[in-house]
Order: sequence, then structure tokens, then C-alpha cells
Amino acid sequence: MSATDVNELPPAVTSARPAASLDILIAELVPDLLGYFTNRLTNREDAADAVADTLLVLWRKQKSLPLLHEDARRYAFGIARHVLQSTRRGAVRRNALADRLRAVVREDAVTNPEPDLELRAALATLTAKDRELVLLVGWDGFTVADAGRVLGLTPEAARARYSRARGKLRQQLSSPD
Repeated sequence: MSATDVNELPPAVTSARPAASLDILIAELVPDLLGYFTNRLTNREDAADAVADTLLVLWRKQKSLPLLHEDARRYAFGIARHVLQSTRRGAVRRNALADRLRAVVREDAVTNPEPDLELRAALATLTAKDRELVLLVGWDGFTVADAGRVLGLTPEAARARYSRARGKLRQQLSSPD
């Protein structure tokens, strides 16, 4: 194809959309896309996320974006439709997972009652890092060294902190208060 042949093609086919033009198009599309998703999704935050996902795809595919405004708008809404379908599938998967987790939590609540209030009060006296260290060891089954690694501590520092935290807990739980 020669240079003269290229000039005879419609403008939508001859060149990529300039970046400034893409910015203008996106600014015009955002309210329309937000309305599209808001009318189809129950959660406004999901609608905002879906708009962001659509814009991300548009940005990635900007070389394929038609130059004519209405063509570009249709193209964007085609992408939005795919994002909507993906968002809905994700919501179905999340809800199914949440249902399964709720069932596990209900079963766990029966077999593992909540720790007593005295223990919770004693744990609250520890620093956040020490409390997490104690909980990782006592409730989650980590060794002191592994719990320390989770918290970014050396094994030696974890052992020292754990020992001090246990001593403080022992003192709190044995005090007459």
C-alpha cells in the first residue's frame, strides 16, 4: 500500500488516537460508564471499580481505539460489557466462598468457643507485635521462630519477646484483679 493509498482510507483507520484526544474521550466517557455500571451493579464501589477496570483496558488498547467519537464510545461500552460480566462472575465466586467460610466459622464456633474475657483483657495489655507473636504461637500453631519471621523478627528476638510476653500474661492472669 502506498502513501497515497493510506491518505484515501477513512480517518478511523489511518492513525492512532493522539494521547490528548484519548484523555478528552475518557473524560467524556467516565460519567456515562459510571451510570452504566451503577444501573447494573448493586454496589456503588463495585461500579467505580468497574469503571476503573474499563479505563485500564481502554488505555491498554488505545492503539485499537477507533478515532471517530461514536465508534470509540461503542468500543468502550463493549469493553464495559465484558468488565460487567467479569465483575458479576467474580461476585458469584466471592459470595459462594463467603457462604462456605461462614459455614466453617459456624462449625468452628461450636467446637472452639471464644477465649474468655480475662484472657482477652490480658492480651490487650501487650503491645500489638507481642500480642500477635503470642497469638501466632498459641492459636495458629507456629513455632516461636516462625512466628517471629512472620513479624519480621530474628528467631532470637522472637524468643526474647515471646518469653517477656508470656511472663506479662502470666502476671496479668494470676493477679487478683
